[in-house]
Amino acid sequence: MPSLEETLAAHPFLAGLSPHHLQLIVPCASLVSLPADQTIFTEGDQARQLYLLRSGRVALSIHRPRRGQRTIYTLGAGDVLGMGWLDLPQQWFFDARTLEVTRAIALEADCLARLSEAQPELGYELLQRFVRVLLGKIKLLKLQLVDFYGS
Repeated sequence: MPSLEETLAAHPFLAGLSPHHLQLIVPCASLVSLPADQTIFTEGDQARQLYLLRSGRVALSIHRPRRGQRTIYTLGAGDVLGMGWLDLPQQWFFDARTLEVTRAIALEADCLARLSEAQPELGYELLQRFVRVLLGKIKLLKLQLVDFYGS
């Protein structure tokens, strides 16, 4: 069975991170297994964790007045779930629910923030990776808007 450090290194988000930085992240991390159809968080909840998905699928949805829930993204293995902790007031701005059994690495947001402040080189590396994830989400949003408003 791989160690937690090896599991972290195998996730695309952390791939290529130096062994030293991976060792620093280990205390912030835990392996979680979530059953199918479980709410992970809801809009407005305190954002305290970041999830690196290893297997399974998670639906991200928003509530639309008079129209109910609408799935905006479905995430799977290799994806990152939960950027709400990066911005104050550190609240989720959507709902997340598992569509099937999902295995993930949970990273404690406060631990990552303290670590990034104490280790600026690691903080900068993580920030670059978060930006790449967010840019990918913006590209997906653009496609959704084109589809929604397309001619």
